Amino acid sequence: MYSMDGLSTALGEITLVLFTTLAPSGVVALILMGLPFLSGCAGERERVAIDRFMCIPIAVTLTGLVVSTTHLGNPANALYVLAGVGRSPLSNEVFAGVVFLGLAGVYWLTAFSERQRAGLRRAGLAVVCAAGMAFVGAIAFAYDAPTILAWSTPYVPLALCLNALSGGPLLALLSLHVAGYRAVRGRLGWALVCAAALLAAANACVYMLQGLGLAGIENHVTAAASQVPGYFAMLGAFAVLVGAGVGVAASALRAGSDPRRSTTVRLAAACVLALAGIFVMRFAFYMMHLTVGLGV
Repeated sequence: MYSMDGLSTALGEITLVLFTTLAPSGVVALILMGLPFLSGCAGERERVAIDRFMCIPIAVTLTGLVVSTTHLGNPANALYVLAGVGRSPLSNEVFAGVVFLGLAGVYWLTAFSERQRAGLRRAGLAVVCAAGMAFVGAIAFAYDAPTILAWSTPYVPLALCLNALSGGPLLALLSLHVAGYRAVRGRLGWALVCAAALLAAANACVYMLQGLGLAGIENHVTAAASQVPGYFAMLGAFAVLVGAGVGVAASALRAGSDPRRSTTVRLAAACVLALAGIFVMRFAFYMMHLTVGLGV
């Protein structure tokens, strides 16, 4: 059975589990969607379509951020959070998220303008991508607290970044497909699927190493491993779900003659599976919360 302390802790932080599952992958998906334009591979019509369908990863990221605000208890507390920018990792995380979504939202809205300057939009997109990378970095290091023994390890920020790099390519593939970008039917699509597979495998290795180290992390009350007795079963679920997501995405690319709607459904299912796997390990992350002293 699961430790009630670990389980209750994770359930109490369920909104943050959702936030750290959705937001990083949404950011990476948006950055990947912008690469065809930044590299000059997309034509004008394709660029406009891609820009307009950036609403998909923006919506995923926004959903994660909005859900996380319930953790504040009272929306007015957001003002206190922002007051700590520069000295509080949590404040930096929230500020980076607001800046990214603000810039991404403005960029997306201007995609519907009749007069667009490619050079100006390319510069704007580069700024949005930079803000996105800063946001993911802020999330990754927001939990590196020396007083929380199980979280103060190199595996924590590394795993979160790999989560984003595992789920992001599949979400980008879905978004580019919906936007009608034909290149995803070829090498680009397979590159995204292969990237998701390789980075998910690397992520599983990081999680394995993290799990092996839990037994050596303890305070005066308990060990981190006892907080998540089902850690390796959860890791197995992660591997199965993300692997299934990659497999479904690959099958969608192979079935090139299938109707557009069928391919969209498959790619959407691939994203749901991958994000579900990431959710499982984010839940495990909050279960292994263990502080110094006499608390958990």
